[in-house]
Amino acid sequence: MGIKERKKREKDERKASILNAAMQVYAEVGYHATTMEKIAARAELSRATLYLYFKTKDEIFVHAIVSRSDYFGDLLQYIYDHREESKDRIFDAFWKSFRTFYKVDPVSFNATLYFHQGEMLRSLPEDLRLMLDRSGTRNYQLMCRIMEYGIDEGLFMDCDPRTLAETVWTAFLGIIHLENSKAAMSRKNHLEMTWDLAATLLREGMARR
Repeated sequence: MGIKERKKREKDERKASILNAAMQVYAEVGYHATTMEKIAARAELSRATLYLYFKTKDEIFVHAIVSRSDYFGDLLQYIYDHREESKDRIFDAFWKSFRTFYKVDPVSFNATLYFHQGEMLRSLPEDLRLMLDRSGTRNYQLMCRIMEYGIDEGLFMDCDPRTLAETVWTAFLGIIHLENSKAAMSRKNHLEMTWDLAATLLREGMARR
């Protein structure tokens, strides 16, 4: 490996370390109490070094969110690219991708929900809003294509694939919101059970009669 390649790898590793540090701080103290100083300390960097990579905490958060969102997009892309292989099980693969996206990094998932609130989006600089929009648009389009394939193949009810994708996605998000609220009140978690029941209801309700 040449000097140029090694420096790029080291820079990428440092950025990844900063993003992970930011998510750790966010998980402990929340968005408003997260500061550049706390992120730098968690990443074991000086503030000056941190500012060489990112100028604001929102910039750090958006890069972290987009990184996780791109991972979700890759899961969806795989399902779409292999749709013929998993044809009769495509809903299960679709729903599983949601669960995987959440379970790999629940903190980043919840940060994603937070940053997609209207108030937060309006407060972001245009370049950061565009980053979130591009990543989210890719995922939305892939979800719609998967649903459209299921409809065209007679697997799902005949309806607008966009509406169907949005219904399944919002059902999943609703479960996450509910379980987050229960956790905040120290109530018992039923996440896996609810996910399983929702999958059964959606699978049967979406099936072409």
